[in-house]
Amino acid sequence: MNTPVLLSALWILLLLAGWLRIQKHLPWAEASTVQAVLLVGTAALLARFVPNLLLPAGSAYDVESYRIVADLLLDGQEVYDQTASVNRHPYLPFQMYWMSLARWSSLALGLPFVKIVRLAPIAADVGIALLLFASLRRMGTKAGLKGGLSYALNPIPVFVCAYHGQFDAIAALLTVLAIYWLNRSPALAGGWLGLGILSKSWPVLALPSLFVGTRGLKNRTAFLGVTLAVPLAGIALYIALIGGDPGSILERALGYNWGLGVWGYTYSLRLISLIRPGSTALFDWFIQNGRYITLCALALVWLFRARKQQPGDGILTTLVAFLAVTHAFSIQYLMWVVPFAILVRDRRWLTRYTLAAFAYMFLVYMTLILTDKVTHLLPWPQADWFIIIPASIPAWLVTVGWLVSRVMGNRAERT
Repeated sequence: MNTPVLLSALWILLLLAGWLRIQKHLPWAEASTVQAVLLVGTAALLARFVPNLLLPAGSAYDVESYRIVADLLLDGQEVYDQTASVNRHPYLPFQMYWMSLARWSSLALGLPFVKIVRLAPIAADVGIALLLFASLRRMGTKAGLKGGLSYALNPIPVFVCAYHGQFDAIAALLTVLAIYWLNRSPALAGGWLGLGILSKSWPVLALPSLFVGTRGLKNRTAFLGVTLAVPLAGIALYIALIGGDPGSILERALGYNWGLGVWGYTYSLRLISLIRPGSTALFDWFIQNGRYITLCALALVWLFRARKQQPGDGILTTLVAFLAVTHAFSIQYLMWVVPFAILVRDRRWLTRYTLAAFAYMFLVYMTLILTDKVTHLLPWPQADWFIIIPASIPAWLVTVGWLVSRVMGNRAERT
């Protein structure tokens, strides 16, 4: 393991220790509001900025994807119909503008592209910590401070934005903003959620809870109308600036179907197809139809439980359900639930989840994403089948237990 990766491994372990410490004891409980804001902001920024400085690279595949998309856009080429960008940008046109600016800046300044492109998700992640402080402060500065620091030091989102370089923090920030503004201005809340969907498709999972949580037909109409209008406006702006076919853009965003057989119950189906080659028809069927299984499961969770909960709780229940039942998976999905669990103060299950997810992510980032050490034990893809994927099972089982707890209505430990 090279020195930057080793130092980054020690740093993330230090963050975990700090996070566990503040779950039991908050030494700055008497801080003023200004002191609390400075403390949360500084902690969140340092937690993410240090590894961004240390690490010379993030996820090789994802960073290369950002570079490809940025170069196409800077050359004035349409992104969605290019062979070079197939499977590289399965999102609506929002992130690509930052990728292009980061690419241009890196070339102009002679700085590594990866260090610049990670700045946007890092800034969004810091924003989430501050927004959680502001949201929870209504219960007192201590509650706000604990919530803000719980996100600032939680290693799961730090892995995703500062180690990996993924953009999920932007979508999460925009969704939390939608919750924050829902009762103040439903139209503005719809605008934030619409931007979240324009950034990444998963914030659409928050739409039902936010819609039901909006009071009055007029407010619901405004919320839903703006939520739908923003992604459509984003697509129209892209076509006006670059060109392209709206059908191709929507097909890329809605047709994404990667990461099958690497998480949860889908691993067993993949193992069967590996052990018994004659049974691959089952896994092939699942590849084509797994999304419908996921959608049906989410619909049942929504009808049975999430629709009866307040917006924050309903969103958390839906996201936990997604992690428990999803047919497709990428490691960055693990950060989705963290801000919402803090927002609704589901402390007990978040602690279990953080520990389980951290163990899995630490292995993956330190032996696969940031280095290739895992292939020294087994060649690829055997290392994936028998080391990487099995390491995710404890984290998945925790999400299943968390889902059962939330669906059954067990009282969360809220502090």
